[in-house]
Amino acid sequence: MTRRLLVTGAALAAACASRTGAGGSTPAPVAPPPAAPAAAPVQPIAQPAGRRSDVIHYGPSALRYVVHRRLHIQQGQAERPQAQDLGARIYVTATIAGPADSVGYPATFTVDSIVPDSGTPPPVAENVSKARKLVFSGRLLPRGEFVNAVPSDSVLAQSLVQLLAGFRDFLPRIPRDGLKPGAAWTDTVEATQKGASSEVSRRAIVRSAAAAGEDYAVAHSVRLEASSTYQVAGAGQNGGQPFELAGSGSSTAVSFIAVDGRYLGGESRDSAALTVRLPVQGIAIPVVQLTHTTVAVQP
Repeated sequence: MTRRLLVTGAALAAACASRTGAGGSTPAPVAPPPAAPAAAPVQPIAQPAGRRSDVIHYGPSALRYVVHRRLHIQQGQAERPQAQDLGARIYVTATIAGPADSVGYPATFTVDSIVPDSGTPPPVAENVSKARKLVFSGRLLPRGEFVNAVPSDSVLAQSLVQLLAGFRDFLPRIPRDGLKPGAAWTDTVEATQKGASSEVSRRAIVRSAAAAGEDYAVAHSVRLEASSTYQVAGAGQNGGQPFELAGSGSSTAVSFIAVDGRYLGGESRDSAALTVRLPVQGIAIPVVQLTHTTVAVQP
């Protein structure tokens, strides 16, 4: 495998260690919070009894989404940079069932298909195209974290962990006691993601704020804005070659959550600077990575 593909694979491992990106020594500039993408209209559902109407909680729902993730990866020194663009559309159905147990709501994420963008390298495109009816079953915590996930095909899920991350952070994080317009809070989020031949750890400081309610996808919702800075480190093998990576980055995101607790989609941008070390060759390669992700409800 060429050095170019090796570094691309290492960068992808870091990129998908969480919802958005990876890192390096000095974060590249991040654009202001993105505008909202277009969304299909959704019908309201009844709020569970006993909940305050002015506080939003995640609850039972069944929605189909399309997630479009695009990465621009530039590696090498400034005088001789190499650039590559990767992307894929992930078609997924998210089902949250009631009632909740002591852990959370029973939930499933079903990957209907993954369609790589044109220009994606054949080895990457071939791998992601294998996903068909891959189901992750687990529990949804009140904050929106998906835990105890069990895939229907563990081998396939492991090969796609860098892209799907088990849907752990698919839903935006909200306060455990519910989301209110005007609320602002800060989270420290630490996670380690293990792939078939890599392990990447990430520590992020996430600052979130809920704006006043507005109509989105023909549903009254709350606009949730978040910004984060993070550190990332990991190691593994790609194409039989060991690699190490380390760095930092930052991101911005806008999400919309309906007042009845359904996630309606959003958009995020991530900017990262990463150093990939290849110990066998004795070299260190700087990588700048930009990630743009949109999530939209399908009709």
